[in-house]
Amino acid sequence: MAVASARNIVNLKEKGRFELENARINKYTLADKLPEQVAEHGIKKIIEPAYHVRVITAKDKDRTIDFLRRFFFRDEPMNLAVNLLETPTSRCIDLEEYAASSLDQGVSLAAVDDNGEFVGVVINAIINRDDVEEDKTEECTHHKFKRILRLLTHLSNEAKVWEKVPASCNVMMELRIASTHPDWRGRRIMKVLAEESERLAKSHGAGAIRMDATSAFSARAAERLGYKKVYSVLYKDLPDAPQPKAPHFAACVFIKPL
Repeated sequence: MAVASARNIVNLKEKGRFELENARINKYTLADKLPEQVAEHGIKKIIEPAYHVRVITAKDKDRTIDFLRRFFFRDEPMNLAVNLLETPTSRCIDLEEYAASSLDQGVSLAAVDDNGEFVGVVINAIINRDDVEEDKTEECTHHKFKRILRLLTHLSNEAKVWEKVPASCNVMMELRIASTHPDWRGRRIMKVLAEESERLAKSHGAGAIRMDATSAFSARAAERLGYKKVYSVLYKDLPDAPQPKAPHFAACVFIKPL
């Protein structure tokens, strides 16, 4: 069964606000329409809960970080490899600040159920060709997260993403974090959030989207979404990097032209 959505596209303005065009119904469900003859036999159609997609604002910071703390921070293979969160109540403030650093740009998205609860999020950021990228690795006070930051810095330095896009591309979106509530996995929420991210990126003049895949699962997702791998490195070739368990053998950088 496939995600069904009204495709009268949301107009994503520069400031990250949704403007409805032609009264688009911004709902996504897993309930395909049953053939009329099936309904005539009295078979009841099962309708999955719906959700809508909206921009995450700075006001959503606490609930966004809480969502990531409950799921992504504890599931991400690199975090597990270094035992980043040692107890159920452990926190890594450096990681939380990293995750929240681009929320004020208004380009991150949440899937929200009919009860107003987050069921999926993507944390995005807009970067420009002439930006001076700061290496904040040495400023990090959390020795475990510092190992992760070094790996991410290595990817940025070696991927040379601006050399992989046309010279006319001066703006790029980074899809930094993607996480789905366990109860909602398998419903293609990430596909919808990624597609909406592409539209939002275009509205900001981005010519490409970058995604770093640090797990085998996110790498496969990137390929399914049409991203092209431009760099990869085996964890074993970076001795100081986290060493996730199989099947997570490599960290990769993907780009998708828009």
